[in-house]
Amino acid sequence: MAVTAGERNRALFLGSMGGGLEFYDFVIYASFASQIGKTFFPSEAAATRLLAAFAVFAAGYLVRPLGGILFSHFGDRHGRKLMLRVSIAGMAGATFLIAFMPGYATWGIAATVALVVLRMVQGLCLGGEIPGAMTLITETMPKRRGLACGFLFMIINVGMLAAQAVQWAIEHLLSDAAVLSYGWRIGFFIGGLVAIAGFVLRARLAESPAFAEMEASAHKVPLAALFRDNARAVWLGLFITGLGAAAVPLLYLYMNSYLTDFLHYDPDQVASAVLIGIVVFSLPMPVAGAISDFVGIKVPAFVASLLLAIAAIPVYVWIHEGVTSLMPAMIVISLIGAFAWGVGPVLLTAIFPTDVRYTGVAFVYNIGFAIVGGLTPLLATFIIQQTGITVAPGFLLALFAALATVAIFLTQVIPAQKSQL
Repeated sequence: MAVTAGERNRALFLGSMGGGLEFYDFVIYASFASQIGKTFFPSEAAATRLLAAFAVFAAGYLVRPLGGILFSHFGDRHGRKLMLRVSIAGMAGATFLIAFMPGYATWGIAATVALVVLRMVQGLCLGGEIPGAMTLITETMPKRRGLACGFLFMIINVGMLAAQAVQWAIEHLLSDAAVLSYGWRIGFFIGGLVAIAGFVLRARLAESPAFAEMEASAHKVPLAALFRDNARAVWLGLFITGLGAAAVPLLYLYMNSYLTDFLHYDPDQVASAVLIGIVVFSLPMPVAGAISDFVGIKVPAFVASLLLAIAAIPVYVWIHEGVTSLMPAMIVISLIGAFAWGVGPVLLTAIFPTDVRYTGVAFVYNIGFAIVGGLTPLLATFIIQQTGITVAPGFLLALFAALATVAIFLTQVIPAQKSQL
């Protein structure tokens, strides 16, 4: 089945929108957690309100695996395009409702319950969003699937940068009282607008050619078929996902707190280094993916993940030499990480066959990020507090990169389907 250049471009752009929105939402909620806590939770204690706000955030994060199973079940039975439209519609509705919903002072406990429900709706939809996008774009561009996945994950990180820019603008243009009253809602309003635009534009998406060819023989229960026929790929996929699930939180989401709390570095210098690190981590990803299209996926994935495993601890030791070492260290580790994780996602799509690809990718991606992504910052903090070893995040990053290296070596890549490109 021939795919036109327009269909490939639409799949690549529109498939990437939801991924960028996910990380936008992730950062926006965490950035305004204090204001959200004051709006929806009645406690007088600031720490209690903040804890409650992050508990709601965690609830949305933890239901993502369930969302991945739900969306991928129908995606492997009825098509990728439909599920991508449903997922972004759910995200749009929930995000808009959060932006305009009255707080505890108006609705009482009903406001708190509604916030929890809406965050869980977002989590369910996001659980199917990125795996669905990975599946659709790589099946639409099988001979350029590395480039496609690299572009997708670059846009995901752009979403994180966009959220930081929106947060910065809101907090610098408005007073503290205005941010608490309505400013934080602007961030969600913008996210809702992007999601609505994505829903409208995704009507122009074409179905994946690979799915169209096997639709008549789709499994009634794809998850059962996944574990029956592809259990080895599931285990290996979880370890491969662990690399990205450890790198993103440890190097970027956790780094600000880690460097300011434990190494007592200047917050402004830390913020600048982390921001530059995210840029360096993001931009080379399409290049890493494109390289895999020409030389094969396994070799560059293996080399880059091995290099990350070797470099992780020395880079953290380098960071400890002083705040002036922070920027060059972040650039080096981010560049290595870009090539390691820039190829990882496309490898996930290449180890599962078409009939269970969406289900397989959704399962390993969401479980891996829920467990490794959710626990590595907590584990790093626990190790530091118990042992005083402040390079603990480097040990964890090296461990998960090493496990991914072994998993990559053991994987069997399914060749890209022939198509007219």
